[in-house]
Amino acid sequence: MDSLILASSSPRRRDILTALGIPFSIIEPDIDETAHDHLPPEERVIRISEQKAYKARKLFEDSASLSSETPCHSWLILSADTLVAVEDCDHKTWATIGKPSSRDEAREMLEILSGRTHSVFTGMTLLDCRTGFPYSKTVAASVTFAPMTDQEISWYLDSDEWKGVAGAYRIQGKGSLFIESIEGSWSCVMGLPIRELYGMLRDVRFSF
Repeated sequence: MDSLILASSSPRRRDILTALGIPFSIIEPDIDETAHDHLPPEERVIRISEQKAYKARKLFEDSASLSSETPCHSWLILSADTLVAVEDCDHKTWATIGKPSSRDEAREMLEILSGRTHSVFTGMTLLDCRTGFPYSKTVAASVTFAPMTDQEISWYLDSDEWKGVAGAYRIQGKGSLFIESIEGSWSCVMGLPIRELYGMLRDVRFSF
């Protein structure tokens, strides 16, 4: 069985790979995620995902020799980026919602999402360390929130699930209590679309 290098600090992506039984090691690249703010969300997540992968490749090269003797499982880096976005009333532009930096900001985000449908975009990249070739894909899902009262928002904020996640909620936790429907991949909302990941790994002949 092969294994991956996961270029991510996300516990949710780690949990998904663990649940799938895919061995992996971790590199946490530090990048400027604001460099692509001008792009539409479906393009932005791809650019950030690829940026993470290339930064992880550089970190890997600094600590390992990519020679013919290097095990093949050390040659493939997986990275991803997830963005929550709300379409403006003209249906032509997007207002993006990132990770909240404070409880007050998280409240503002939940108030925006309450009672409406938003989109979640996840970009994934598989990078071959030997060739530098990125295999990238964007996956999208639509999530409809039930209306939330002020008391419900305060209760949810007390759970601290909003910390470190795009849109200030976690679909796999208490956040699911307020989700009326999902159209598309639920694992995309978690941050790593499972079906699409399998297809990408299969295409590069990754051994399960």
